[in-house]
Amino acid sequence: MNEASHTHRTVHMANAEDIIPRDIRFGILENAQRHWLDNDLIRTGMIDGLSIFLPEGERFFIRSLKHFGSTLEDKELAAEINGYAVQEAFHTREHEVYNRALVKLGYDVERMEAPIRKGFEIVTNPLHRLSNTCAIEHMTSTLSSLILRHPELLDGAAPAYRRLWMWHAVEELEHKAVALDVFNAVTAKKTGFGRYFLRVMGMNATIFAFLILFLRNFRIYARNDGAKTGPRFWGGFLWAAMVRPGYWRRCLPNVLRYYLPGFDPRNSDDQELLSKGRKWLAENLPPDLYKPTVARVT
Repeated sequence: MNEASHTHRTVHMANAEDIIPRDIRFGILENAQRHWLDNDLIRTGMIDGLSIFLPEGERFFIRSLKHFGSTLEDKELAAEINGYAVQEAFHTREHEVYNRALVKLGYDVERMEAPIRKGFEIVTNPLHRLSNTCAIEHMTSTLSSLILRHPELLDGAAPAYRRLWMWHAVEELEHKAVALDVFNAVTAKKTGFGRYFLRVMGMNATIFAFLILFLRNFRIYARNDGAKTGPRFWGGFLWAAMVRPGYWRRCLPNVLRYYLPGFDPRNSDDQELLSKGRKWLAENLPPDLYKPTVARVT
């Protein structure tokens, strides 16, 4: 890192490696809205369903990385954990507000969150927590990259929600490699196969649990909204997931990259995507939400 990376900067002036915590309050509770994405229950619910996971998940991620911070010889990586943790703390706060907005709209958030909370609580081994964190960070950064490549996926979204998800996508991309860098550092003495096995088992445990809980919660969410969750409903869900707009279909190839030996989360177009996302934030966040005086955390 050069000395210039320590200076204050606006959103679009940062470098790709910068982790920039942005303390922004989006006012979702005051602007709570059903079907906020183009008046579409299924597409809105697929994104709202992610927010149900996030407060508990992000607290889990922070604990997972903080546990190893003081043990790292690489002090620059240890400093990146701090920037990561601050970003995730802001994400936790905003998604807690988001989920309170869902409660305000009549959704049974506690029922949906309860098994997620229990799922994170049963993972007590620090290395297993870190492995799970790496897997989840890869899934979230994959979706974030998709949103930044194709911001039209949020066309028709209510402004407060669109701003929040674009902000979240930018910051997930900024810290996408931190968890795996920590994992590689703390498992350096393991054999190559041992590291690969531990990393892949973390993804296997994560992805199957996520699918089961997400589909369970989506059914609860839809029924809270008065929808009949029969074959026609699930056909519409599969259409949105796999055909148009095809969120899951578009994400699947990059998610599967995680199973490659020697996987590295960094992509050649990360700088371009971050520049695009930061520019969007600079142009679309009203002054009362964002003041460009944040600094890179080191």
